[in-house]
Amino acid sequence: MDNDQTWNPRSAWRQFRLETETVKNYPSSFALHAGHTHRDVLLDQLVPTLLYIKGASILDDALSIWLTNHGHLLGKQYRNDFNGRIRYMNEKSLYQKCTELHNIRKKRNDFAHEPGIHTNWLVLESDTLKIEECLLSLGLVTETKKLEYFAERSALQESNNPKVAFTRRFSYGVKENGKTALEIAWNENTLND
Repeated sequence: MDNDQTWNPRSAWRQFRLETETVKNYPSSFALHAGHTHRDVLLDQLVPTLLYIKGASILDDALSIWLTNHGHLLGKQYRNDFNGRIRYMNEKSLYQKCTELHNIRKKRNDFAHEPGIHTNWLVLESDTLKIEECLLSLGLVTETKKLEYFAERSALQESNNPKVAFTRRFSYGVKENGKTALEIAWNENTLND
């Protein structure tokens, strides 16, 4: 992020949801080039775990911003950390599902500090919805639009470049309500002899 920009939960959450939707469909991206799909056991352990940590961190930072913007100061009995913020919100009845938030915080800590612990795509999706529910209820984000993964490969096309015989465009990403919101694209060129 540029130094001129300030972090805000709405754009951070939207980007997180777009990236998560894109990466969870990585096998389809392989099919563009290799012609078949496969799941990678290591990626299916690491990626959801790392995304879980990121999603919980967005929640933590968003709670901090919300509390500050609404004039809530954590007293001495609350540490200025994720746990302290959730405890404060629970004791002041600012959010009704703080037990869920504590469970997410504990999982995040386990994933970040215990190298042998991993999560999976189903747990990530379930807890992502719980995080979004909290962020929505506090007015920090808007509801995630309908996300749809896509992967496309164009037909071979003749090139205007004399060194290139044919070119083909590859792209994949996510659409929000039918409009491209995140796209990764590249061209593959077949050189002349």
